[in-house]
Amino acid sequence: MSKELLWLTLTVILTGLLWVPYILDRIMVRGLMGAMANPARNDKPQSPWAQRLYFAHTNAVKISSSSRRSC
Repeated sequence: MSKELLWLTLTVILTGLLWVPYILDRIMVRGLMGAMANPARNDKPQSPWAQRLYFAHTNAVKISSSSRRSC
């Protein structure tokens, strides 16, 4: 396996797993039913690390989708 393919595979795996801790934090902060409900303005905010993780996941998905279009 080439280095490029290895790093691409690791990036895909990381991007696929980034949402798991975010959802677990949402359950811990808002409870199970609150995590499954639509967000409202008066909901408790998530932990700062979970917010950063959400934006990192969104950024990784955005970058991978834009690089796919340029090929």
